[in-house]
Amino acid sequence: MAQERVKIPSSKKFLKELAQEELKHKDKLIAIMEKKERISELGSDARNIQNLRIVDVMEDTTLSEDADYQRILVYAAKREKSTYEYYNSLALELEGTDVGELFSNLAQEELMHKNRIEREYDEYVLTEN
Repeated sequence: MAQERVKIPSSKKFLKELAQEELKHKDKLIAIMEKKERISELGSDARNIQNLRIVDVMEDTTLSEDADYQRILVYAAKREKSTYEYYNSLALELEGTDVGELFSNLAQEELMHKNRIEREYDEYVLTEN
C-alpha cells in the first residue's frame, strides 16, 4: 500500500525492496517449520549494525490512506524497531542455543532494515527541511 502512495520512483523501489526482504524472512521461517535441519539457513551474519535511533524519539504513527513519504518511513522504521527488540529479547532468553542464534541473526537483519530506512529518512526528509 505504501508503494502506491509515493510518487518518486526511487522511493517506490526502496519500499518494494524492503517488502521483498520481509517476504524472504517469511519463506525461510516456513521452510524451517517444515524441516528443522534448515535452521542454519535463516538469519544474517551481519553484526555491528549501527542503530541510528532517528525514529526512536518520534511519536508512533499509523499508515493511513493519506500518509506522505515521511510518515511511511517513520511507520516502517518503528515496525523494524519493534521487531528488532522482540527478536533480540528472544535471542537473549535462548542464548547459547541454535534457536537463540537464529533470533540473534533475525534481530540483526531487522536492525539492518531499520538502519536503511533511517538513512532514507535522513536523506529525503531531514535534508529537505
